[in-house]
Amino acid sequence: MTDFLTPELLEVIENKFSAEKENRQLSWLERSRYNLEVMKFRDALRRSEQQVQVEHLKRRKQHEQKFINIRRIMMCQRNQTWEEITQDFRRQYASIPPDDEEAKTEFKLMLYNKYYFSPTLIGNIVNQSPKTIWLWLEEWAFENEQLKR
Repeated sequence: MTDFLTPELLEVIENKFSAEKENRQLSWLERSRYNLEVMKFRDALRRSEQQVQVEHLKRRKQHEQKFINIRRIMMCQRNQTWEEITQDFRRQYASIPPDDEEAKTEFKLMLYNKYYFSPTLIGNIVNQSPKTIWLWLEEWAFENEQLKR
C-alpha cells in the first residue's frame, strides 16, 4: 500500500492539513489537485485488490485441477471407488490419538498439499466444517509466513 503513496499525494494531503490547521479554505486549484490525487490513490488500490483476487482465483482453479487429476490417479492405482478411498482416509484420521495435535495437523496438510483436497472434502474426512478448515489453513499459512521472516 505504501507504493501507492506518491509524493504528489503526500503533498496535497499536507496542504489540506495545513489549511485546516490555519483555518483557511483550500483554493479551487488545491481542492481539485487533492481530489485528483485521492482518486488516483483509490483507483490504484482497487486495481491492486482486483489483481490479488484474480491471482487467488487462478491458484484455486489450479488446485482444483490438480485434485481432479490426483483423484483419477488414486482411483486407478488403488483400484477402488472414490468412496472407499475417502473411507480409508477417515480411518487413518480416526487412528490418530485425540491428543496428538501435531499428527492431526500433518494429516490435514498432507490432504491439502499432497492430494490437493478441498477444505470441504478435508472437513468431511476429519468431521469439521469447511469454514473451520479454510480458517485453519489461512491461519496456518499466515503463521508459517511469519516464521520465515
